[in-house]
Amino acid sequence: MQVAKGLKLGGKKEVNMLSGSIMKGIMTIAIPIMIMNVLQSLFNIIDMTILKMYDTDGGYSVGAVGACGTLFSFITGLAIGIAAGANVIIARYIGKGDKEGVDKSVGTALVFSVISGVVLLAIGVIFAEFFLSLVNCPTKFFDKAVLYFRLYFLGMPFFTFYNFAAAVLRSAGDSRRPMVYLTIGGVVKVALTFLLVGVFKMEIVGVSIATISTWVITSVLDAFALIRNGGIVAVDFKRLRIYGTQLKEMLKIGIPTGLQQALYSLANLVIVGAVNSYGSDDITKANASTGVSIANNFDGILYQIVTAPALAVMPYVSQNVGAKNMKRAKKAMLNGILITLIFGGGFGALSAIFSAELSSIMTSNIEIIKFSQQKMMLVSSTYFICGINEILGAGIKGMGKPFIPMIATMLFMCAIRFPWVWFIYPLFPNLTFLYTIWPIGWVLSITMVSCFLTPTAKKLQQRFDKEMQEANKEPEID
Repeated sequence: MQVAKGLKLGGKKEVNMLSGSIMKGIMTIAIPIMIMNVLQSLFNIIDMTILKMYDTDGGYSVGAVGACGTLFSFITGLAIGIAAGANVIIARYIGKGDKEGVDKSVGTALVFSVISGVVLLAIGVIFAEFFLSLVNCPTKFFDKAVLYFRLYFLGMPFFTFYNFAAAVLRSAGDSRRPMVYLTIGGVVKVALTFLLVGVFKMEIVGVSIATISTWVITSVLDAFALIRNGGIVAVDFKRLRIYGTQLKEMLKIGIPTGLQQALYSLANLVIVGAVNSYGSDDITKANASTGVSIANNFDGILYQIVTAPALAVMPYVSQNVGAKNMKRAKKAMLNGILITLIFGGGFGALSAIFSAELSSIMTSNIEIIKFSQQKMMLVSSTYFICGINEILGAGIKGMGKPFIPMIATMLFMCAIRFPWVWFIYPLFPNLTFLYTIWPIGWVLSITMVSCFLTPTAKKLQQRFDKEMQEANKEPEID
């Protein structure tokens, strides 16, 4: 079957997803994403480690920062999801060979990123206390958590622009430059954190300023990359506005993807709320909350490792769907699963084995370390299952069906946790048992997405075959 050739790559750092080695192409995109996202998680760990080093409040500044983490993911999930939608749509236009569609989509994505950032800023500053009270944030560090929450959201316009700009670059296979820029910003962040927390004793405020500085730096560097980029996704200033058609396409993919991310974070909030209520006294509650916050940082690293191949597979599938090459799109998913099994399984096992040593980096409190280990031993060792789920979800999104993984997330990673926490967990009030809902949910989600993935691919193949047959029909002679 003949397929579309797509647009000619103009940037040296872009990857040809329509021909050549699929494994090499996915690895070229996925490894920088993996490094970039792991570094971002490591920077958060460094924040908490530095706070531990200079903390004068019994280690509860660490708990205050950790208590906000899942909430941040929940509130920013929609914007990040729409950025993923931009990635899919731009990749599809590249596969179709539609340069005007690419330019309009890039312009729409960047303008929308700033608007969504301003909206998130307002939400975070106004509703900080409300959100933290929803997750039963312990009174020991509630005020510090509210302060960190509000300061963090002051940088949202830069955060959203960076995520959208990185998604635009990745749609053409350029994931290396966003990684380099984040590394530069991260080095500045670590230096500023040491200076502001260690020297000027600014604690939560110092960590917040350092974090926002990272976003400013990465946003500026990404903007220059897009302006000076000679490739497919270079910014056309004449197209730098919102186009209704392109925004609608992005939202069609992005809103379900963002809701999926937000629902996943909401599901985690249900667990966080249960952990924050664990024990009969404030000290035990604070220790459990801080312990799971520490574990969440390391699980966050694993999540970035297992989802990096999915972020590479999504534009791969989308470009090849645009080029009407379903065989190559399906091969991309299989290669992505193999990469996820290798990296997710390997690093997950190491995280579980060395959970005590890793947890002790951020605390010397034995009870907190035990609470952290409880989660890492179970969840870390099974994170490769999450990676498989992400690959399948990325594939079906690239095929234009984003609602399937969203519904699977809603059912098996969100809705199922409410009866689990309210009715089943009280029968066996042990945190290790509480955490088993993670792998159970992933397996159920994989089962559902798989049931829809094959028919979707088959229908697309049939449609492309029909279009090709009609295009090759000889015109009738009167």
